[in-house]
Parts: sequence; C-alpha cells; structure tokens
Amino acid sequence: MNSTLGNKRGWRILRRILIGLVVLATLVAAFYTEEDWRGKRAWENCKRELEAKGAVLDWYKYIPPPVPDDQNFFKAPNMTEWFVGRHQSELNKRLASAHSDVTASVGPATNLIVTAKDAQGYLDWSDQFEPDFNSIHEALQRPYARIDGDYSEPYAMPIPNFLTMRVVAQMLSQRAHSDLLLNRPQAALQELTLMHDTCRLLEGAPTGKPMTIVAAMINVAVHGLYLNKIEEGCRLNAWQEPQLVELQRQLDQIHLPVLVVQGFATEPAATTHALETTPPSKMQEWFSMGGKTSRWQEMKWSLFPRGWIYQNMATDARLVLKQTDGFDPANDIIQPDKFGDLTREMTTIARPYKILVSRALPNFTRAWQTTAHYQAMVNEAQIACALERYHLIHGEYPETLAVLVPQFIQKLPHDIIGGQPLHYQRTDNGKFLLYSIGWNETDDGGLASPMDQYGTIDYNRGDWVWKN
Repeated sequence: MNSTLGNKRGWRILRRILIGLVVLATLVAAFYTEEDWRGKRAWENCKRELEAKGAVLDWYKYIPPPVPDDQNFFKAPNMTEWFVGRHQSELNKRLASAHSDVTASVGPATNLIVTAKDAQGYLDWSDQFEPDFNSIHEALQRPYARIDGDYSEPYAMPIPNFLTMRVVAQMLSQRAHSDLLLNRPQAALQELTLMHDTCRLLEGAPTGKPMTIVAAMINVAVHGLYLNKIEEGCRLNAWQEPQLVELQRQLDQIHLPVLVVQGFATEPAATTHALETTPPSKMQEWFSMGGKTSRWQEMKWSLFPRGWIYQNMATDARLVLKQTDGFDPANDIIQPDKFGDLTREMTTIARPYKILVSRALPNFTRAWQTTAHYQAMVNEAQIACALERYHLIHGEYPETLAVLVPQFIQKLPHDIIGGQPLHYQRTDNGKFLLYSIGWNETDDGGLASPMDQYGTIDYNRGDWVWKN
C-alpha cells in the first residue's frame, strides 16, 4: 500500500517536473522568437530609415574597383611591401635601425634640431633615404591607389600600413624643419609636397573614400604635421612667392571633414556586415578582435539571440551615422552642438542591444574636434600665405583681408565653425592676428586654446589661432 502511494506521488512529482520543463522550454522558445522578431524588425526599420536619408549600408558597395597595374601606386616596386598591412615594413626597420645610430643632436626628435648645424647634420644623415623618397614620389605619379586583396570580410581586408605612413611623414616633417632653419624654402616645399601627396594612399583613389575612420584620422594627423611646417615657415619669413603660391594650391585641395564623413559612412556598413555574417559560435572571437576564446565563451555566445545581434547592428549604424550630423557639406561648416554624445546616449539603450558594439563606439567628439581644428588651420593657412605674399610686395600686412582678393587669393575661406569670416586684425608689432572662434563657438578675442604639458590641445576652450 505504502509502495503504491509512493509510486503515485513520485509520478506526480515527475509529471510536474516534465510540465515545468515544457513550460520553461515554451517560454524560452517564445523569448527567442520574440527577441528575434523584435531585433529583425528594429534593424529593418533602422536600415530603411537611414537609407532614406542617403546612407549606404551595403558593404560591397565600398569595395574599390580593380585598376590597371601600371596605373596603380601599390603595383610600383616596393610600395605594397612598404605601405600595405599591419606589420613593421622593411622601410620601417631600416629607419628604426638608422635612428639608433645617430646622435641626439641630429636624432629623430624635431625639438632637438635647433641650430643650423643640427639641421645640416640631420639632412646629411637622412639623405640615405633619399632614393626611397624618390621611389615613393615616382610611384605617386600613378593616378590610382588600390590595394589588392580580399575585401569580403571588413575587419580582415588589406589596409594601408599606418606605421609606415607615420614614420615617413615624421621624417619628411623633420627634413622640412631642417630646410627651413637653413633658409632653403624650395627644398622644404618639396618635402611638404611629398607628405601632402602621400595622403592619397589613405583616400583610396580612385574612389576617394577612406575604407575606415582610422585611415581618415591618420590623414588628419599627417596634415597636422604638414600645417605645422607651413606655419613655421611663415614665422621664419622663409617662404617666397613661388612656394607660397604652390602651398595655396595644395591647401585648396584639402577638405578633411569630407574625408572623415566618408570614413564614418563606411564604418556602419563594415560593422553590420561583420555582425550579420559572423556565426554565433564565433561572436566572442569577433568581439575580442581575434583573441583566444574558450569553449565556454563560444557556447555562451551561441546562446545569444539572433535578434540581439540585429539590435546591435541598429545601434551601431544609427549612432555612428549620427556623428556626421554636425557637418553641413553644402555650406562647408561644422556645428559642434549637433554632435551627439555617444557615452550619454549609450546609457539609454538596453545592455543586450549594445553589448557587441559598445566597445567599438567611443565618444567620437574628440575626432571631430581634431578634424575641425586642422581644417580651420587649413583655411587660415590659405589666408596666411596670401598675407605673406602681400607682405613681400608692400612690406606690411593689410588693414583688412578684402584687399587680398583677387590678386593674392581667389576667395577668402570662411571659419569652418559656423561659417562666418575668420577674425583678422593687424597688430602693433607689425604682425597680424588670425583665428577661428573654435569649438566653443565663442569669440575669445584671439586667446588661443590652452595646451597641456604633453602638447594636447583643450579644444573646448579658447580660439584656434594662426601663429606668426
């Protein structure tokens, strides 16, 4: 009797457990179905909304078309080895080895080259790389810069070698600095021209589109070095009419915000393509940027609802493209108040809907501040060159910028911040004050943005002033 009752009680418990498991499985299935449906709908709505505004989210449309080898920079001798990939190229190795052999007085740091003797020593030492620079110059005569390789996976595609770009730009900058100290403006111009032209490698000719925002920001950084040397030449009164005319021509070609917008446009297509095509079991590997993953991690990410991946795609695309709202290409102006704070916005999004992209979505405000600052300096540099040309003829700077047009400049560039005229006045010491109102959109009377001990500019304070 007791045995029979025990068996019945056991069956009842087992039945309850089975019913509970069925209910749990049904709830889990309903959860996955609901999240997958919600996620897919969120992504489709987001994609439709963004594409209606002109966004291109098809990754394959960003792949540069093939070009003839004899017209491709990267098919010239040594160029692929030097300028493609994430490795330390043979050119980098030779530069690093040579640096270790030079004395401090002519070493790689520009701030150590302060006398004519230092400058001549640095040029004599770095002349060993002149054949390499000549090869780069010759390769740049080819109109296209298309890297061969597999572009089907955005984060495994071939990319320009940023290490080589940096070291070449730094050496050209130092050589230009040395030439200016020795009053050799034409030689300095040649160094700067090569630096300027090398940036085409980051712009993906013939499409003109940087494949990543990183490439666009490296471009901005290289142009920062370029502008610094133009400014230095003006301070030293080194530039003469022929160099100033050529520098104005080069400066007129530089439109940094356009390149950065193109970089931002590419990023959502790359990220959403990677998320959509990556198997769930490999999601942790993608998330850790190729790092090692455990079996548990792979299993954990395999449980990730597909709908959450779609939600992350929508989060990434919407927030990244929002970072272009502050640039008005029609009027060529930047409006700082229109750039969204991603850090604040991310707090309003449910964690599962941002977990895959939160680490890849920093606050891009600093990138835009840097871009705006250097484009402001590009615009100021064009006017500064015109002012120096005026000064060479008249022995003084003009009362107003209007007299520069059209003899010394065809059109006066405006302030990239807000679009108003750049501020100018002739000073009592025979020089001039030229500035942009800067990121705070406030005229601080030409008080320059402060800089910390590491040379980092506080873009949120002060004006962006041309030094002369």
